[in-house]
Amino acid sequence: MAWRLNRIPLEAVLLVCVLFAGFAVRATNQALEARSIESAPNGEVGVLPDGQVLHVLSLGFERVVADLFWIRTIYYIGDENASVAKWPAAERLSDLVTDVDPHFDSAYVVMASVLGQLRSDPDAAIRVLEKGTANSDYWRIHFLLGFQYFLEKHDYARGAECLQRAFDLGGPAYLQFLITRLYSSAGDPNTAMQFIAARLQTEEQPPVRELLEKRYVALWINRDLHAIDTAIESYKAKHKRAPKDVRELVRTGFLESLPRDPKGGEYAIFADGKAGTELAYENLELKLPRGGSR
Repeated sequence: MAWRLNRIPLEAVLLVCVLFAGFAVRATNQALEARSIESAPNGEVGVLPDGQVLHVLSLGFERVVADLFWIRTIYYIGDENASVAKWPAAERLSDLVTDVDPHFDSAYVVMASVLGQLRSDPDAAIRVLEKGTANSDYWRIHFLLGFQYFLEKHDYARGAECLQRAFDLGGPAYLQFLITRLYSSAGDPNTAMQFIAARLQTEEQPPVRELLEKRYVALWINRDLHAIDTAIESYKAKHKRAPKDVRELVRTGFLESLPRDPKGGEYAIFADGKAGTELAYENLELKLPRGGSR
């Protein structure tokens, strides 16, 4: 019996697989035509098939099957009932499409926008994008995830990590400046400075190098001024008065050492009680309204 099986041509086996996959796709399409994804008055779509099961049954035709459900998902997004109800089944449909084809990049991008912007549900958008980043190296998915974290959740550190991944995967050059601003706002300017230092080792375009060097200086000054201002507040809380200068903060132990600006000069304490410098620099602190972009 084993000898007979060994004599079956490989082409015949492949033909059976192709025919079976074709039957599965045809059956899926017929089922969808018989009951297309149409929303009820409350915007729901009822029971949906198991996408992971369909992924197994599609036998290499995952994108074909996923496309069939994707077309109906687009219909759902444009459905009047679903729109009025704020698309309650959008995340379920997104999971269905991406369970069938986990590498369907467009589905992650579009559905994250539907969930995050149209439905105003950043948590759902993050779930979709986290799934996308686990399955795709498309930079835009990582960018959108970082966008949701820093703009909607005010998690600057996580946002910076996602944007750095997006940049490493081929994202646009401007991302490196947003990345460093986020790290700085998250209280981690040293990571931002390390990122810039690494970029300066490979960047060959003079205009870009100039901008990177300028950002490095800004990060340096922002870091030092924040440390000095924190020491000033601690000093005032203990002594009930402001320190005379930065050196007094060092003498009394509120600063470990005397910080120097990028040109080797000393920082001052200005009339408003805050640390300052005569050097030109950009304030990198992000001040977003609570509740995200809305």
